[in-house]
Amino acid sequence: MSAPKLHHYVPQSYLARFGRGDNMVRVRRRCPPKTHLANVKNVAAETGFYTITDDNCMPSTAIEHELSGLEGRGLAALRRIDETGMPPAVGTDDREQLCLYLAVQFARTPRKRTGTLFGRNVTAYANGREVDLALMTEYLTRKRLGHPPRAAEAQGAWDYYHGTRAMNGGNDPTHDEAVTVTLSSVRVCIPQYRARHWRLETCRKPIFLTSDAPLVLWRPETPSDAYRGFGLEGAHEIRFPVSPRAQLVLVPGQGTSVEETKLGRVISCNQDLADSCEQVVVGHPDRPTELDRVQLTKRGPTLRFNTAPGIRKNQDGTEEPMGDILHMWTTRR
Repeated sequence: MSAPKLHHYVPQSYLARFGRGDNMVRVRRRCPPKTHLANVKNVAAETGFYTITDDNCMPSTAIEHELSGLEGRGLAALRRIDETGMPPAVGTDDREQLCLYLAVQFARTPRKRTGTLFGRNVTAYANGREVDLALMTEYLTRKRLGHPPRAAEAQGAWDYYHGTRAMNGGNDPTHDEAVTVTLSSVRVCIPQYRARHWRLETCRKPIFLTSDAPLVLWRPETPSDAYRGFGLEGAHEIRFPVSPRAQLVLVPGQGTSVEETKLGRVISCNQDLADSCEQVVVGHPDRPTELDRVQLTKRGPTLRFNTAPGIRKNQDGTEEPMGDILHMWTTRR
């Protein structure tokens, strides 16, 4: 049997839960901004996305096959949520399986490779030109931001580019390295999912949407969003739609619960999901209203840089400078 060439970074079996029996879903794109019907096999997929080189220097799809096994076990756990109307209890096999499923889903999207592949993309854009601050400013303006960066951001991106190349023998990270680096974070992150209270939010109407980046980290907006991000530890909620009628919400605490959600909450969650998607939002083919309701910008979440003086706080309460610090984060929308 030939190896699969089109690799999904969101499982087809998961996306099909938001469609009908023929695996068709309705998709709304960032660009061009239109809605159309699509088979799940053509959604959230890229050719050779997980292909790496094996020890014999031959292309290997071992990662894609391993992920397929995980997807099957995760789908079974999601179906048991459908059957019981409850999130999996603490300590159960289903809970552990979904911790792994969620951790892998968070790590496997193209966005998670952005930092690793940043240098490679800059080098390709430079096309032989020297990567100085002027070129980095041009690259960020034209390819990343759509507007000129602040001086501190251009400096941070330039520092990151040359720093990562210096640590890699003057070379950019490879596709293989991008695949392995992103997936290597999975085991470290699982305890973050395991340690939370799992709430199943349900809705009488089948109006929850999903996307090509279905795991959403949420916290209230703060002024610090302009210059730094947050991760699993800082998220007030970790949301994951499981069907058009329900979503899992992981919050600080222990145990499990079920809560019927008001329409306004679903609409707000759908918009947060749309804000953070890669390129597409997904809904049921016969219910276009919710897809039409969400707003989609041309550009989604973007990798940002900032260079600023660092301050170290000592045990006696005093502070001392520690030189400039590079901060990288991805915007929430």
